[in-house]
Amino acid sequence: MPTEKENILSSQGNAATTEIGTLQAKSAAPGFTAALRHRDFALLWSGQTLSAVGNQMFPIALAMLVLSRGGSAVRLGFVLGVQAFAIAVGTLVAAAVGDRWRRTRQMIAADLLRTLAVAVLAAAPKTMPNSALFAMVALMGVGEGLFQPAFGAVVPRILPPELFQPGNGLNTMSMHLATVIGPALAGVIVAAKGPVLALWIDAASFAFSLASLAVIFEPPLESGSARVPGLRNALKQMGSDFREGVQSVLSRRWIAVTIAVATVVMVLVTAPSLVILPIEANRRLGGATAYGIILAAMGVGSVLGSLIAGKIRTRWPGVIAVCGTLTIAGCVSALAFLPLAGVVAAWALGGAGVAIFQVFWMTGVQRDVPQNVLGRVMALNWLVVLGLMPFGYAMTGFVAQSIGARNILLAGAALTLVVGPLPLLVSGGAKFSSKTA
Repeated sequence: MPTEKENILSSQGNAATTEIGTLQAKSAAPGFTAALRHRDFALLWSGQTLSAVGNQMFPIALAMLVLSRGGSAVRLGFVLGVQAFAIAVGTLVAAAVGDRWRRTRQMIAADLLRTLAVAVLAAAPKTMPNSALFAMVALMGVGEGLFQPAFGAVVPRILPPELFQPGNGLNTMSMHLATVIGPALAGVIVAAKGPVLALWIDAASFAFSLASLAVIFEPPLESGSARVPGLRNALKQMGSDFREGVQSVLSRRWIAVTIAVATVVMVLVTAPSLVILPIEANRRLGGATAYGIILAAMGVGSVLGSLIAGKIRTRWPGVIAVCGTLTIAGCVSALAFLPLAGVVAAWALGGAGVAIFQVFWMTGVQRDVPQNVLGRVMALNWLVVLGLMPFGYAMTGFVAQSIGARNILLAGAALTLVVGPLPLLVSGGAKFSSKTA
């Protein structure tokens, strides 16, 4: 029989063992498999992985469709402009009403619009009037604008907080992987069979996404205010909801400053570098082959960065995220001076850095913003950052004629290094959270 002292020592040992086990469990970072064990997230991820590939096929197929109808570069530019404007409109609507419905329902509605638009384009590629073509492209754009903010806000509805980060890592990885696979697949299909088959595949991918979303269980949202009847009152309500979303951003200084910095970098640095990249590739790096290699390297880096970010555990996610954005300075500097090997390495690192930022940014916003306003905050982020990107593309040519492409790149690198760390200077920026605990 054990003595009383032995019993005490044994109980203390068991308690210590239990405490060590608890600490080890807490320190073990939840992985991707833990997120995929949740049925609803597994459905979301599988549906959106396939849908993202189809979505990345669409620009190639659309461009070839327009040109096959005898369209000029001017008409193609107009069509792409219609799509960009429609995306902004859809995002604006999401910024006003994005928290009135369950995220999955908003995504299903968006997929319905996109499936219809692409299927109509595929069904009548030659006989469709230009006005109908523009309408379908606009419908596709509106669906895209409605979908993406809801996609960013749906993860907290179907995963527990400790799995937000690996879930976002998987989603971000899929999106970047699609940017590599989608255009390449579209190029092969269009070259072999024409744009119609690529469009049908795209429509099928949206239908698959819709089907996967339809069987996801998402708890109802608790809206901050009741719906009111009447068109005039509904419009007033939309305006009120939009202002509430803006206020939610402004009240969290780390979110407001990060969105502002991201907008500056995307419009004044990233957009010009993407315009200059093919020019520099053709001028001194090896032409179209070099251009493709650089973009592929960036895609591979983005995929790896997403997977790395999904695994990192840190008390200072904002610091790591900001370090990720600073790799953009290396991308544009390399493009200004380095040979092909250096540019490839820099753009691969830059892709990884941006992906790491995206995962930590998404996770921080999901944890910090209340559920009943999260959809609008996500939409405002999309609206401000991506809505202004066309201005960056448009101004590059004019500025390059004045100061030269290399000076634009160097100025962009300097601007990134100056504004990139600014989120760390405001409350919550280092932790990507306004919570003090």
